This record gives sequence, C-alpha cells and structure tokens, in this order.
Amino acid sequence: MARTEASKALDESFRAALLLTGSDEAAEYAVMAGIAALECGCLVDDALLVETVKSAIERRADFQGQSGTSVSHLPRELGRLFLLAPISRDCFVLRVLLGITAGRCSRILHLGIEEFEEMLCAALQELPRLEARSSTRCEITQTQGLSIARRATKTKASTDARGG
Repeated sequence: MARTEASKALDESFRAALLLTGSDEAAEYAVMAGIAALECGCLVDDALLVETVKSAIERRADFQGQSGTSVSHLPRELGRLFLLAPISRDCFVLRVLLGITAGRCSRILHLGIEEFEEMLCAALQELPRLEARSSTRCEITQTQGLSIARRATKTKASTDARGG
C-alpha cells in the first residue's frame, strides 16, 4: 500500500474513533489497537478502520469523562452527536458518516440487523430534536445574557450618576 493510502487510512480511522469516543487520547489508543489487531500488519481494504472502530467502542468506557475538550473542538453539528445515547451514536457514525454496510455495522456492534436498523432510525429521528433543543437553549442563553448585560449597564450608569 502506498504511503498516501496508509496516511488516508490512518486519518479516516482516527476521525472515526474520535467521533465514537469524543477523546483525542481514546482515538489515538483505538488506532494503535487497530494497527496491533491487523493480521501481518497489512492495510487491506478497510481493515484498519474496522479494527479501530471495534477498539474504540470496546474501550470507550475506559476514557469516559475525557471527551469535553475534544468534543468542544468539533463543529457544533458533530458535537451534537454526543447528546445521543452511545449505541445510537455508534449506529449513526458507522452507517451514515462512514458508509459501512448495515450488515457489517450490526456485526461490529453485536446487534441483529433489525435491532441495528431500529437504533439507526431512532438516532436519525432524535438528531433534529437535539438541533431544535440546542437552538432553543442557545436563544435562551443569548436572551439571558443580553438581559444580564442590560442590567449591569443600568446599574453602572445609575452608580456613575450618583457619583459612586
């Protein structure tokens, strides 16, 4: 495999692990474990991606609570994935973002094909709701921030007028 192909495989595997774990450290560990799991160290097809994904999912609990900083660096739309239940996020990332077949996704996640499809459907239905809730939260926060800023400005103006 040419160097550029290997580099692409590593990049894709790291991005996938990051979206599954939410942690740079966990993603790096998953890629290293994926490399170690390869037979004969050969990058064939999407073997590195699949092994990395398996490792990321299996070891995600070991890195729980470390996702805050890495997730904050993701675009807002991708950050919302972390509001989904982990299994729903797994289904969405594997099938929609990585384009892995439903059959292969179900095997990776140790789910029946129907169960996988139900979980994926649930994720697809939940994401727009998360978008709406997130937008509402953002509007409320902005409104609250504006009213707090106005109160602070009024208080300062009143204090200045009294010569305080």
